[in-house]
Amino acid sequence: MRIVFMGTPEFSAEFLRHLIKGEHQVIAVATQPDKPVGRGMELHSPPVKIAALEANIPVLQLPVKDPAFAEELKKLNADVFVVVAFSILPKEVLAASRLGAINIHGSLLPKYRGAAPVQWAIANCEQTTGLTVFLLDEKMDHGPVLEQREIEIEQNDTTEILLKKMVAPGCEALDNTLAKLQSGNFTALEQNHKQASPAPKLKKEDGLNDWNMSALQSHKRLCAFTPWPGAYTSLNGHKIFLRKTEISGLEKGLKSGEILIQKNAVFAGTGNGILSILEVQAEGKKRMSAADYFRGAGSDCHSFG
Repeated sequence: MRIVFMGTPEFSAEFLRHLIKGEHQVIAVATQPDKPVGRGMELHSPPVKIAALEANIPVLQLPVKDPAFAEELKKLNADVFVVVAFSILPKEVLAASRLGAINIHGSLLPKYRGAAPVQWAIANCEQTTGLTVFLLDEKMDHGPVLEQREIEIEQNDTTEILLKKMVAPGCEALDNTLAKLQSGNFTALEQNHKQASPAPKLKKEDGLNDWNMSALQSHKRLCAFTPWPGAYTSLNGHKIFLRKTEISGLEKGLKSGEILIQKNAVFAGTGNGILSILEVQAEGKKRMSAADYFRGAGSDCHSFG
């Protein structure tokens, strides 16, 4: 089949590279515009654009709501659009291919609809999540389901680790979906919309640690919000990022946020359990072991804010 691929981050690029190696023809790629990065504000291309250009595939970088975008897509005579971490598509775009568009989403829909499904599944201490291939409609993550795969979330899985775990089963699910679409022999199952839950785009303040949460919740939020917005707290009026933690088996009565320093170990009390603080990073400073940080900070560090 003739496919137009739409996506932006590295997670999307993994699926694009898989499609390029397969039996179908990727005739064009749509992605977000290049963005200025760093102090020099140099323009950097999205990973999907880089992967497309390496394979000599034409790239479109028009806004999805620009009428020109739908017009350009119509000229391509695509059989289907494959969408991974891109944007909500207006009806004019959805109608610009023979079979519409399929999306690969990082949750077991209808759970975790939105921009950050992987992050929120980890942050909410889920033990399993998955991915869904579904037919796009004009509503966010709302269309009928074609394929799903369940994936285990281990205790120390970060967002980056979990996304990598999703690629292989996701590619298999994508291949199965394309084979069904090509044959015309498939059933799309309507989602149970009453069971839908949100996975909104992350905000900077989502990373603020609440020490009244349990140790497990604090640890999971760090895993979920690495690298952005990060898990952070305050210490003596200064912002400090928690970069690596573990659930501690230490049996010690510590109040929420209270710090205990024992030789080369640092612990913090929570609303339920004790968190072992392994690595931290003060604003504007390098990441370092918590033991080294508190050794240099002196004896006046009694509790996190």
